[in-house]
Amino acid sequence: MQERYVHIVSLLSDLRNQQHIETFRTAKVIGMTTTGAARMQSVLQQVGPEIVVVEEAAEVLEAHIITALSEHCKHLILIGDHQQLKPNPNVYELAKDYHLDMSLFERMVKNGVPLKTLDTQHRMRPEVSKFMKHIYEKLEDHESVLNRDLVEGMKSPVYFFNHSTKETADEMTMSHSNTFEADMVVGLTRYLLSQGSYTTKDITIITMYTGQLLLIKNKMPKREFEGIKITSVDNFQGEENKIIIISLVRSNDADNLGFVKIDNRVCVCLSRAQYGMYVFGNFDMLSRGSELWKNVVNEAKEAKELGSRLLLGCHMHQNITEIQTPGDFRNKSPTGGCRLPCNKKLNCGHICKMLCHNKDVEHKEYKCTEKCTKLLQPCNHPCPDAVMAYNVMGYAERHVSSTPAVSIKTRSASGAVNTADVRGPVDCRALLCHVTTHVTNI
Repeated sequence: MQERYVHIVSLLSDLRNQQHIETFRTAKVIGMTTTGAARMQSVLQQVGPEIVVVEEAAEVLEAHIITALSEHCKHLILIGDHQQLKPNPNVYELAKDYHLDMSLFERMVKNGVPLKTLDTQHRMRPEVSKFMKHIYEKLEDHESVLNRDLVEGMKSPVYFFNHSTKETADEMTMSHSNTFEADMVVGLTRYLLSQGSYTTKDITIITMYTGQLLLIKNKMPKREFEGIKITSVDNFQGEENKIIIISLVRSNDADNLGFVKIDNRVCVCLSRAQYGMYVFGNFDMLSRGSELWKNVVNEAKEAKELGSRLLLGCHMHQNITEIQTPGDFRNKSPTGGCRLPCNKKLNCGHICKMLCHNKDVEHKEYKCTEKCTKLLQPCNHPCPDAVMAYNVMGYAERHVSSTPAVSIKTRSASGAVNTADVRGPVDCRALLCHVTTHVTNI
Protein backbone atom coordinates (compact mmCIF):
# COMPACT_ATOMS: atom_id res chain seq x y z
CA MET A 1 0.00 0.00 0.00
CA GLN A 2 2.81 2.39 0.93
CA GLU A 3 4.73 1.63 -2.25
CA ARG A 4 1.64 2.27 -4.32
CA TYR A 5 1.04 5.57 -2.54
CA VAL A 6 4.64 6.67 -3.18
CA HIS A 7 4.29 5.68 -6.85
CA ILE A 8 1.06 7.68 -7.26
CA VAL A 9 2.58 10.76 -5.57
CA SER A 10 5.63 10.52 -7.84
CA LEU A 11 3.43 10.16 -10.93
CA LEU A 12 1.34 13.16 -9.90
CA SER A 13 4.51 15.21 -9.34
CA ASP A 14 5.78 14.27 -12.81
CA LEU A 15 2.51 15.35 -14.39
CA ARG A 16 2.60 18.71 -12.59
CA ASN A 17 6.22 19.24 -13.63
CA GLN A 18 5.34 18.48 -17.22
CA GLN A 19 2.55 21.05 -17.04
CA HIS A 20 5.01 23.63 -15.68
CA ILE A 21 7.50 22.80 -18.45
CA GLU A 22 4.91 23.37 -21.17
CA THR A 23 3.85 26.67 -19.57
CA PHE A 24 7.42 27.93 -19.08
CA ARG A 25 8.47 27.10 -22.63
CA THR A 26 5.81 29.45 -24.03
CA ALA A 27 6.76 32.31 -21.67
CA LYS A 28 9.28 35.04 -22.46
CA VAL A 29 10.00 35.73 -18.78
CA ILE A 30 9.84 33.32 -15.83
CA GLY A 31 9.78 34.84 -12.35
CA MET A 32 10.31 32.93 -9.11
CA THR A 33 12.08 33.11 -5.76
CA THR A 34 15.39 31.33 -5.25
CA THR A 35 13.59 28.88 -2.97
CA GLY A 36 11.13 28.17 -5.76
CA ALA A 37 14.02 27.71 -8.18
CA ALA A 38 15.57 25.11 -5.87
CA ARG A 39 12.25 23.29 -5.55
CA MET A 40 11.70 23.28 -9.31
CA GLN A 41 15.29 22.58 -10.31
CA SER A 42 14.39 19.60 -12.51
CA VAL A 43 11.89 21.77 -14.41
CA LEU A 44 14.42 24.55 -14.98
CA GLN A 45 16.99 22.04 -16.21
CA GLN A 46 14.57 20.93 -18.94
CA VAL A 47 13.38 24.43 -19.83
CA GLY A 48 16.99 25.65 -19.92
CA PRO A 49 16.75 29.48 -19.69
CA GLU A 50 19.79 31.07 -21.32
CA ILE A 51 19.68 34.32 -19.31
CA VAL A 52 19.27 34.33 -15.52
CA VAL A 53 18.76 37.60 -13.60
CA VAL A 54 19.06 37.60 -9.78
CA GLU A 55 17.74 40.62 -7.89
CA GLU A 56 19.09 41.38 -4.37
CA ALA A 57 21.88 38.97 -5.27
CA ALA A 58 24.09 40.14 -2.39
CA GLU A 59 21.51 38.86 0.11
CA VAL A 60 21.04 35.43 -1.50
CA LEU A 61 22.92 32.32 -0.38
CA GLU A 62 25.38 31.09 -2.98
CA ALA A 63 23.77 27.65 -3.03
CA HIS A 64 20.40 29.19 -3.92
CA ILE A 65 21.84 30.83 -7.02
CA ILE A 66 23.58 27.66 -8.15
CA THR A 67 20.29 25.74 -8.14
CA ALA A 68 18.80 28.30 -10.56
CA LEU A 69 21.51 27.66 -13.15
CA SER A 70 21.68 24.98 -15.82
CA GLU A 71 24.06 23.93 -18.57
CA HIS A 72 22.03 26.10 -20.95
CA CYS A 73 22.77 29.36 -19.06
CA LYS A 74 24.83 31.75 -21.19
CA HIS A 75 24.44 34.97 -19.22
CA LEU A 76 24.12 35.43 -15.44
CA ILE A 77 23.19 38.96 -14.29
CA LEU A 78 23.56 39.65 -10.56
CA ILE A 79 21.98 42.87 -9.21
CA GLY A 80 22.66 43.81 -5.61
CA ASP A 81 24.74 45.67 -3.04
CA HIS A 82 27.26 43.68 -1.03
CA GLN A 83 27.62 46.62 1.39
CA GLN A 84 24.08 46.09 2.62
CA LEU A 85 22.64 42.99 4.32
CA LYS A 86 24.37 39.65 3.84
CA PRO A 87 22.74 36.20 3.43
CA ASN A 88 21.53 34.75 6.71
CA PRO A 89 22.29 31.03 7.19
CA ASN A 90 20.08 29.27 9.73
CA VAL A 91 23.16 27.98 11.57
CA TYR A 92 25.28 30.85 12.88
CA GLU A 93 28.40 28.69 13.18
CA LEU A 94 28.35 28.05 9.42
CA ALA A 95 28.46 31.78 8.78
CA LYS A 96 31.16 32.40 11.38
CA ASP A 97 33.49 29.47 10.66
CA TYR A 98 32.93 28.81 6.95
CA HIS A 99 31.75 32.22 5.65
CA LEU A 100 28.46 30.90 4.30
CA ASP A 101 27.07 34.39 4.86
CA MET A 102 29.08 35.57 1.85
CA SER A 103 27.04 35.66 -1.34
CA LEU A 104 28.26 34.71 -4.79
CA PHE A 105 27.87 38.39 -5.68
CA GLU A 106 30.22 39.53 -2.90
CA ARG A 107 32.70 36.76 -3.61
CA MET A 108 32.94 37.79 -7.26
CA VAL A 109 33.34 41.48 -6.39
CA LYS A 110 36.13 40.77 -3.92
CA ASN A 111 37.88 38.58 -6.49
CA GLY A 112 38.00 41.39 -9.00
CA VAL A 113 35.28 40.34 -11.41
CA PRO A 114 34.30 43.41 -13.51
CA LEU A 115 31.14 45.17 -12.34
CA LYS A 116 29.02 48.24 -13.08
CA THR A 117 28.01 50.56 -10.25
CA LEU A 118 24.96 52.85 -10.15
CA ASP A 119 26.23 56.07 -8.55
CA THR A 120 23.10 58.28 -8.66
CA GLN A 121 20.49 57.97 -5.92
CA HIS A 122 16.84 59.00 -6.36
CA ARG A 123 15.57 58.53 -2.78
CA MET A 124 17.13 60.73 -0.11
CA ARG A 125 17.34 64.44 0.47
CA PRO A 126 20.99 65.58 0.32
CA GLU A 127 20.96 66.05 4.12
CA VAL A 128 20.34 62.31 4.44
CA SER A 129 22.45 61.00 1.56
CA LYS A 130 25.62 62.79 2.71
CA PHE A 131 26.12 60.13 5.40
CA MET A 132 26.12 57.43 2.73
CA LYS A 133 29.20 58.98 1.12
CA HIS A 134 31.26 57.43 3.91
CA ILE A 135 30.27 54.10 2.34
CA TYR A 136 29.72 55.04 -1.32
CA GLU A 137 32.41 57.62 -2.10
CA LYS A 138 31.13 58.41 -5.62
CA LEU A 139 27.45 58.71 -4.67
CA GLU A 140 25.59 61.57 -6.36
CA ASP A 141 22.12 63.04 -5.80
CA HIS A 142 19.63 63.11 -8.65
CA GLU A 143 18.09 66.54 -9.23
CA SER A 144 14.64 65.18 -8.27
CA VAL A 145 15.64 64.95 -4.58
CA LEU A 146 17.09 68.45 -4.28
CA ASN A 147 13.80 70.29 -3.73
CA ARG A 148 11.87 67.82 -1.63
CA ASP A 149 9.75 69.32 1.16
CA LEU A 150 11.22 69.87 4.60
CA VAL A 151 9.72 67.89 7.48
CA GLU A 152 6.83 69.84 9.03
CA GLY A 153 7.41 70.79 12.67
CA MET A 154 11.14 69.99 12.71
CA LYS A 155 14.06 72.42 12.57
CA SER A 156 16.14 70.02 10.48
CA PRO A 157 15.34 67.06 8.20
CA VAL A 158 18.07 65.06 10.00
CA TYR A 159 18.94 64.80 13.68
CA PHE A 160 20.97 62.40 15.82
CA PHE A 161 19.71 62.50 19.41
CA ASN A 162 22.57 61.61 21.78
CA HIS A 163 21.92 60.13 25.23
CA SER A 164 23.55 57.85 27.79
CA THR A 165 20.52 56.06 29.28
CA LYS A 166 21.40 52.40 29.75
CA GLU A 167 19.87 49.54 27.79
CA THR A 168 18.11 46.52 29.30
CA ALA A 169 18.88 42.89 28.41
CA ASP A 170 16.05 40.35 28.22
CA GLU A 171 17.30 36.96 29.39
CA MET A 172 14.27 35.17 27.93
CA THR A 173 14.56 36.49 24.37
CA MET A 174 18.32 37.20 24.50
CA SER A 175 17.51 40.59 23.00
CA HIS A 176 17.97 44.18 24.13
CA SER A 177 15.73 47.18 24.67
CA ASN A 178 15.98 50.79 25.80
CA THR A 179 12.91 52.29 27.46
CA PHE A 180 14.12 55.89 27.17
CA GLU A 181 14.60 55.55 23.43
CA ALA A 182 11.24 53.83 23.04
CA ASP A 183 9.46 56.69 24.84
CA MET A 184 11.29 59.29 22.75
CA VAL A 185 10.36 57.47 19.54
CA VAL A 186 6.68 57.31 20.55
CA GLY A 187 6.68 60.99 21.54
CA LEU A 188 8.27 62.08 18.25
CA THR A 189 5.87 59.93 16.21
CA ARG A 190 2.84 61.41 17.98
CA TYR A 191 4.22 64.93 17.46
CA LEU A 192 4.79 64.38 13.72
CA LEU A 193 1.26 63.05 13.28
CA SER A 194 -0.10 66.14 15.05
CA GLN A 195 1.35 68.34 12.27
CA GLY A 196 -1.58 67.40 10.03
CA SER A 197 0.73 66.85 7.03
CA TYR A 198 1.50 63.16 7.59
CA THR A 199 -0.48 59.97 7.92
CA THR A 200 0.62 56.84 9.71
CA LYS A 201 1.66 55.44 6.31
CA ASP A 202 4.34 58.14 5.98
CA ILE A 203 6.38 57.14 9.04
CA THR A 204 8.46 54.01 9.64
CA ILE A 205 10.25 53.10 12.88
CA ILE A 206 13.38 50.96 12.49
CA THR A 207 15.23 49.26 15.32
CA MET A 208 18.17 46.89 15.55
CA TYR A 209 16.62 44.51 18.11
CA THR A 210 13.42 42.50 18.40
CA GLY A 211 13.16 43.37 22.09
CA GLN A 212 12.99 47.07 21.24
CA LEU A 213 10.52 46.42 18.45
CA LEU A 214 8.12 44.69 20.85
CA LEU A 215 8.58 47.39 23.50
CA ILE A 216 7.72 50.19 21.06
CA LYS A 217 4.70 48.29 19.75
CA ASN A 218 3.39 47.90 23.31
CA LYS A 219 3.67 51.67 23.82
CA MET A 220 1.77 52.55 20.62
CA PRO A 221 -1.97 51.74 20.85
CA LYS A 222 -3.61 50.83 17.54
CA ARG A 223 -6.40 53.37 17.93
CA GLU A 224 -3.80 56.15 17.69
CA PHE A 225 -0.98 54.63 15.62
CA GLU A 226 -2.75 52.22 13.25
CA GLY A 227 -0.67 52.04 10.06
CA ILE A 228 2.73 52.92 11.55
CA LYS A 229 5.26 50.35 10.42
CA ILE A 230 7.62 49.21 13.19
CA THR A 231 10.27 46.85 11.87
CA SER A 232 13.77 45.52 12.35
CA VAL A 233 16.49 46.72 10.00
CA ASP A 234 16.82 43.20 8.56
CA ASN A 235 13.23 43.31 7.31
CA PHE A 236 13.40 46.75 5.71
CA GLN A 237 16.12 46.37 3.09
CA GLY A 238 14.93 47.59 -0.30
CA GLU A 239 12.12 49.68 1.22
CA GLU A 240 11.75 53.39 1.96
CA ASN A 241 9.45 55.98 3.51
CA LYS A 242 9.08 59.73 3.85
CA ILE A 243 10.17 59.82 7.50
CA ILE A 244 12.38 57.23 9.18
CA ILE A 245 12.83 57.11 12.97
CA ILE A 246 15.68 54.86 14.15
CA SER A 247 16.26 53.41 17.61
CA LEU A 248 19.80 51.97 17.98
CA VAL A 249 19.17 50.68 21.54
CA ARG A 250 22.71 49.87 22.66
CA SER A 251 24.06 51.91 25.58
CA ASN A 252 26.27 50.23 28.17
CA ASP A 253 29.46 50.66 30.22
CA ALA A 254 31.28 47.88 28.34
CA ASP A 255 31.03 49.70 24.96
CA ASN A 256 29.41 46.58 23.50
CA LEU A 257 27.81 47.65 20.23
CA GLY A 258 26.43 44.27 19.17
CA PHE A 259 24.54 44.38 15.83
CA VAL A 260 24.94 48.16 15.69
CA LYS A 261 28.64 47.71 14.91
CA ILE A 262 27.97 45.83 11.65
CA ASP A 263 28.54 48.27 8.78
CA ASN A 264 26.02 46.49 6.51
CA ARG A 265 23.19 47.13 8.97
CA VAL A 266 24.27 50.73 9.50
CA CYS A 267 24.24 51.23 5.73
CA VAL A 268 20.67 49.94 5.45
CA CYS A 269 19.12 51.86 8.34
CA LEU A 270 20.70 55.21 7.39
CA SER A 271 19.59 55.02 3.75
CA ARG A 272 15.81 54.46 3.98
CA ALA A 273 14.53 58.04 4.42
CA GLN A 274 13.18 60.21 1.61
CA TYR A 275 12.39 63.43 3.52
CA GLY A 276 13.61 63.13 7.11
CA MET A 277 15.64 60.84 9.38
CA TYR A 278 15.78 60.97 13.19
CA VAL A 279 18.17 58.65 15.04
CA PHE A 280 18.28 57.92 18.77
CA GLY A 281 21.39 56.38 20.31
CA ASN A 282 24.46 56.67 22.52
CA PHE A 283 26.72 58.19 19.88
CA ASP A 284 29.62 58.76 22.25
CA MET A 285 29.81 55.00 22.74
CA LEU A 286 29.16 54.22 19.07
CA SER A 287 31.93 56.51 17.83
CA ARG A 288 34.40 54.80 20.17
CA GLY A 289 33.58 51.32 18.91
CA SER A 290 33.09 51.79 15.15
CA GLU A 291 35.08 53.70 12.54
CA LEU A 292 31.95 54.13 10.39
CA TRP A 293 29.93 55.52 13.29
CA LYS A 294 32.82 57.83 14.15
CA ASN A 295 32.70 59.29 10.64
CA VAL A 296 28.91 59.62 10.71
CA VAL A 297 28.97 61.31 14.13
CA ASN A 298 31.65 63.78 13.05
CA GLU A 299 29.64 64.62 9.92
CA ALA A 300 26.51 65.22 12.02
CA LYS A 301 28.43 67.39 14.50
CA GLU A 302 29.81 69.59 11.73
CA ALA A 303 26.29 70.12 10.39
CA LYS A 304 24.95 70.78 13.93
CA GLU A 305 22.64 67.80 13.52
CA LEU A 306 23.72 65.96 16.68
CA GLY A 307 22.98 66.79 20.29
CA SER A 308 21.03 65.98 23.44
CA ARG A 309 18.19 68.36 22.56
CA LEU A 310 15.80 67.47 19.76
CA LEU A 311 14.81 70.71 18.04
CA LEU A 312 11.18 71.26 17.01
CA GLY A 313 10.29 74.17 14.76
CA CYS A 314 7.05 76.17 14.94
CA HIS A 315 6.36 77.68 11.52
CA MET A 316 3.48 79.74 12.94
CA HIS A 317 5.57 81.74 15.44
CA GLN A 318 9.04 80.96 14.01
CA ASN A 319 10.47 79.72 17.31
CA ILE A 320 12.37 76.60 18.39
CA THR A 321 11.31 74.14 21.12
CA GLU A 322 13.97 71.93 22.73
CA ILE A 323 13.06 68.36 23.68
CA GLN A 324 15.29 66.54 26.17
CA THR A 325 12.93 63.98 27.71
CA PRO A 326 9.81 62.11 26.52
CA GLY A 327 7.66 64.26 28.81
CA ASP A 328 8.78 67.42 27.02
CA PHE A 329 6.64 66.53 24.01
CA ARG A 330 3.52 66.68 26.16
CA ASN A 331 4.59 69.68 28.27
CA LYS A 332 6.18 71.87 25.60
CA SER A 333 4.14 70.95 22.53
CA PRO A 334 0.79 69.55 23.69
CA THR A 335 -1.05 70.37 20.45
CA GLY A 336 1.77 70.00 17.93
CA GLY A 337 2.94 73.62 17.98
CA CYS A 338 4.62 75.78 20.62
CA ARG A 339 3.28 77.08 23.96
CA LEU A 340 2.06 80.41 22.57
CA PRO A 341 -1.71 80.89 22.03
CA CYS A 342 -3.04 80.50 18.50
CA ASN A 343 -5.06 83.76 18.54
CA LYS A 344 -6.17 83.34 14.94
CA LYS A 345 -9.43 85.10 14.07
CA LEU A 346 -12.24 82.68 13.26
CA ASN A 347 -14.98 83.13 10.68
CA CYS A 348 -17.45 83.86 13.47
CA GLY A 349 -15.34 86.83 14.59
CA HIS A 350 -13.96 85.25 17.76
CA ILE A 351 -10.33 84.29 18.50
CA CYS A 352 -9.07 80.69 18.67
CA LYS A 353 -8.43 79.88 22.33
CA MET A 354 -6.18 76.85 21.70
CA LEU A 355 -2.43 76.77 22.11
CA CYS A 356 -0.44 76.96 18.88
CA HIS A 357 -1.34 74.04 16.64
CA ASN A 358 -0.30 72.92 13.14
CA LYS A 359 -3.27 70.65 12.54
CA ASP A 360 -6.50 72.24 11.26
CA VAL A 361 -4.78 75.61 10.77
CA GLU A 362 -7.81 76.86 8.81
CA HIS A 363 -10.04 75.92 11.77
CA LYS A 364 -12.51 73.98 9.68
CA GLU A 365 -12.95 71.44 12.49
CA TYR A 366 -12.59 73.90 15.37
CA LYS A 367 -15.74 74.57 17.42
CA CYS A 368 -15.98 78.04 18.94
CA THR A 369 -17.75 77.95 22.31
CA GLU A 370 -18.10 81.72 22.68
CA LYS A 371 -21.59 83.23 22.74
CA CYS A 372 -22.79 84.76 19.50
CA THR A 373 -22.86 88.56 19.87
CA LYS A 374 -24.20 89.45 16.44
CA LEU A 375 -27.52 91.34 16.20
CA LEU A 376 -30.07 89.66 13.98
CA GLN A 377 -31.68 91.50 11.11
CA PRO A 378 -34.11 93.17 10.66
CA CYS A 379 -35.23 93.00 14.29
CA ASN A 380 -31.79 93.79 15.85
CA HIS A 381 -32.32 91.19 18.54
CA PRO A 382 -29.22 89.37 19.87
CA CYS A 383 -28.79 85.64 19.43
CA PRO A 384 -30.17 83.70 22.42
CA ASP A 385 -27.67 82.89 25.16
CA ALA A 386 -28.01 79.19 24.41
CA VAL A 387 -26.88 79.64 20.81
CA MET A 388 -23.08 79.21 20.57
CA ALA A 389 -21.11 80.38 17.60
CA TYR A 390 -20.10 76.90 16.48
CA ASN A 391 -23.78 75.85 16.25
CA VAL A 392 -24.78 78.63 13.88
CA MET A 393 -21.74 79.05 11.65
CA GLY A 394 -22.58 79.14 7.97
CA TYR A 395 -26.39 79.14 8.31
CA ALA A 396 -28.78 81.85 7.10
CA GLU A 397 -30.51 84.26 9.51
CA ARG A 398 -34.24 83.59 9.78
CA HIS A 399 -36.88 85.07 12.03
CA VAL A 400 -40.47 84.36 12.94
CA SER A 401 -42.50 87.56 12.73
CA SER A 402 -44.17 88.98 15.87
CA THR A 403 -47.30 89.80 13.85
CA PRO A 404 -49.86 87.28 12.61
CA ALA A 405 -48.79 85.67 9.37
CA VAL A 406 -49.70 82.76 7.19
CA SER A 407 -46.19 82.15 5.94
CA ILE A 408 -42.74 83.69 5.82
CA LYS A 409 -40.67 83.95 2.68
CA THR A 410 -36.86 84.00 3.24
CA ARG A 411 -34.10 84.63 0.76
CA SER A 412 -30.78 82.89 1.46
CA ALA A 413 -27.32 84.24 0.64
CA SER A 414 -27.34 82.23 -2.57
CA GLY A 415 -30.54 83.91 -3.69
CA ALA A 416 -32.84 80.91 -3.26
CA VAL A 417 -36.31 81.74 -1.91
CA ASN A 418 -37.88 79.48 0.71
CA THR A 419 -41.40 79.71 2.07
CA ALA A 420 -42.26 78.31 5.50
CA ASP A 421 -45.76 78.14 7.01
CA VAL A 422 -46.12 79.78 10.42
CA ARG A 423 -48.94 79.26 12.89
CA GLY A 424 -50.39 82.39 14.42
CA PRO A 425 -48.58 85.25 16.15
CA VAL A 426 -45.31 84.33 17.92
CA ASP A 427 -42.40 86.27 19.43
CA CYS A 428 -39.55 87.31 17.20
CA ARG A 429 -36.66 84.88 17.77
CA ALA A 430 -33.66 83.49 15.94
CA LEU A 431 -33.83 80.03 14.49
CA LEU A 432 -30.49 80.23 12.72
CA CYS A 433 -28.07 83.07 12.19
CA HIS A 434 -24.88 84.49 10.71
CA VAL A 435 -25.74 85.04 7.02
CA THR A 436 -28.02 87.98 6.28
CA THR A 437 -31.27 87.20 4.48
CA HIS A 438 -34.22 89.26 3.39
CA VAL A 439 -37.44 88.50 5.30
CA THR A 440 -40.83 89.54 3.94
CA ASN A 441 -44.26 89.03 5.51
CA ILE A 442 -46.89 87.86 3.10
